[in-house]
Parts: sequence; structure tokens; C-alpha cells
Amino acid sequence: MVWQAFQHTFFAGVHPEEWVELIDGLNLPLAMTAKYGVQDNADGHALEWLMRGGDLVALAFASVKHSRTKHWALAVGVEGNAIGKVQTPDTILLLDPSASEPSFAPCNARLRLPMTGSGSRRASQNVPKSSEDGKRKPVHWLYEAAEWNAEEVRLLAAVRLQLR
Repeated sequence: MVWQAFQHTFFAGVHPEEWVELIDGLNLPLAMTAKYGVQDNADGHALEWLMRGGDLVALAFASVKHSRTKHWALAVGVEGNAIGKVQTPDTILLLDPSASEPSFAPCNARLRLPMTGSGSRRASQNVPKSSEDGKRKPVHWLYEAAEWNAEEVRLLAAVRLQLR
């Protein structure tokens, strides 16, 4: 069923809205909540959903430097700091189908908030803030996997998957 629904996207890719529509059309016992880009605060929602535990979040992201790199990965958890009851996540753990097998590890790739540079965000500022003109500022993540150099990316979509 999945192959039939997604066959036309193989090696061509799929946009987030179409991905949600195709998964929904399979009538699987899944409830989905989708947030798209900066306008829907996809970054903040992805972190919130993952911090609750038990939910998986499909993430679509794109390169900041060029539009050629667009990719999907499954977010399975977060890392960060905890001081008392205050938790500040700074890394999203990923299972990426194009990265190496995560043998004896919970993930095989990461999205990490950079701590320096023009696109950096402090871990305590992980939810995008609004600028003076009222628009949300995009969050830039560093996509890290063993096979290639880190690349600066932004989230295109976050889709929470829950069993019904």
C-alpha cells in the first residue's frame, strides 16, 4: 500500500503537504498533526512533541545555502541540558534513511542548534522569536551525519505521528 501510494515520488521527492495527504489516504491507525515552516513554528512544535516522549516526528528540511538539498528524516528524540526542572534541548536525534545504519545507537544523524555564528540560537531560545516587523525568525540547524560534512538547514515541516 505504501509503495503504491508513494511510487511516483521515488527518486523525485515529495512536498510536505503531499506527504501528509498520501499518508492520510492510506487509512492507517495514525493521527497526524502537521506544522509547516516558520509561519506555523514547525521548529518549536517539533521540540515540544519530542520532549513529551512517545511521539515520532517526521521532519522535512532544506539547505540554507541552496535549494538543491531537501530531505526527510524521522525525529526520535532530543538532547540538551537540564538544570533542576528547566530543560533546554539543543539537538534533535534523527533516523535518516540515507545515513549509515545506527548500530548500537539511538540515531544516525542529528539536527543541532549552532552556538556561534550568524544563524546561531541559544538552547534556551529554541522556539523562533518574532522580529520587530512581527514575522518569526527562521531557525538554522546544523545537520550532522557521519558520512558528510555538517550542513546548515531550516525546517520545512514537522509532522507528528501518533497511534489512534
